[in-house]
Amino acid sequence: MKAHKFIKIFIVSIVLFIVSCGYNYKVKTIIYADGSCQRTLIVTYEDSIQKFYEGDYPIPIDTTWNLVIETDTNENGDTIFIHTASKFFESVSQMNQLYAMDSTEYSILERSVMLKKRFRWFYTFFDYQETYQKLFNQPSLSNYLDSIHYNYAILTDDEQERYLEEHFDSIQAKQFDDEAEKGFNEWIEFTIINSCIDAIEKSAKNIEAWHINESEFTRKRDSIINLIDGDFDLFDDDDNLFSAVKRVFGIDSVLYQILREENDFEIFADKYIFWDHVLLDEEYVNLVAMPGLIFETNSSVISDDNEVQWNVGWMKYFTDDQEMKVTSRIVNLWAFWVSGGFVLFLIFIIILRKRKKL
Repeated sequence: MKAHKFIKIFIVSIVLFIVSCGYNYKVKTIIYADGSCQRTLIVTYEDSIQKFYEGDYPIPIDTTWNLVIETDTNENGDTIFIHTASKFFESVSQMNQLYAMDSTEYSILERSVMLKKRFRWFYTFFDYQETYQKLFNQPSLSNYLDSIHYNYAILTDDEQERYLEEHFDSIQAKQFDDEAEKGFNEWIEFTIINSCIDAIEKSAKNIEAWHINESEFTRKRDSIINLIDGDFDLFDDDDNLFSAVKRVFGIDSVLYQILREENDFEIFADKYIFWDHVLLDEEYVNLVAMPGLIFETNSSVISDDNEVQWNVGWMKYFTDDQEMKVTSRIVNLWAFWVSGGFVLFLIFIIILRKRKKL
């Protein structure tokens, strides 16, 4: 799917960075029957990459983790670095605490982990859910595309290319891709501009002597959209969106600094800059191994060793809330023994009473 005109320059500028980075992330979480868990992060990359920083990890890692850095060679004989960081958690709530204490750029993401244990006599069920909330409070991309085009839009570039080759000829492929692009462009424009205006509207209420009524905000939205479409490349520079805001609202540097320090606008600005920086660079494999037998999951990949897998990509981060769910169950053998013993006891009582009557 081709990029919207105001992100073309951004994509061109980041392509070389992505090719040179080549970071491969894998996160594996093992859930134990007592509710504890082991989380392991594996990062691999070639030695041609500049220094890898702790802030580059897609999940928060601190000094309490066991970190091992090793080297290997790939099929071409190039040196590969392998970072393996692991930590044992007594409960998933401790992983949530780590997310809450995250001080890297990923802290802007709202992520949570939940594990629920349900006892049902013969079986005990374990419900695991890891949730990444979408970055902006915008409508779902699915509101702008039908299910077929939506599922296509959230694929990686390679996956999209394979999909088009498998389902269409060249003319049909272009038409299908253009249709997906149109809906995606409408969504991304609405997302950025309206999220920005919403943040300004909330923040303006806290700034003395700067009162803007709702009808004026409606006009400003259209003005910023027209200005960005005409004069700015939104992702060519972080400041372009904010320059458009200054021009349309007639904000001087002093007032803008006051606005920038307001909580709602500051949160939006941080999210926007984060989105700009990792838009095409954040993707990793998330693996979860459950106790017992996998009973239900929204993952499409289930291995024989009771493990499920999700590919967490940039589109999925920013288009919708990502909920990774899996339910497993273990057999309570003692419950069968107890139940069987109880049944035998009842049979013994019944037989004994019948003998007494005779």
